[in-house]
Amino acid sequence: MKSTSSLIQSTLLFITVSIFAIYGYGLAALYGALVSFSNTWMFDWYFRKQKAAVDADAQTSFKMAIKSSVLRVFSLMALVLLGLGILGIEAQPLVVCLVLGQVGFILDRLRQK
Repeated sequence: MKSTSSLIQSTLLFITVSIFAIYGYGLAALYGALVSFSNTWMFDWYFRKQKAAVDADAQTSFKMAIKSSVLRVFSLMALVLLGLGILGIEAQPLVVCLVLGQVGFILDRLRQK
């Protein structure tokens, strides 16, 4: 079984949050990193759930994949809007960490293949 660690994602986000913290935007960057990690955790949870359903036919697997994608997109939007709107977090550090977190997520998955 392949490792599902997020080494590249964690490293990229640690460096990025540290840099933003130096300039006083650590909280906003940390929030963006947490949103990115929540998306990764949700992906891993659905992936394990789908693997556990070995007996599922193609249509059921497809529905599970669609449900995973839709829920991840909506949770991502909700958390970003919560951070920007209600919490009043700075947009640039949040978005930069979110994007770098997703890039790290993709690189981790490529590394595991």
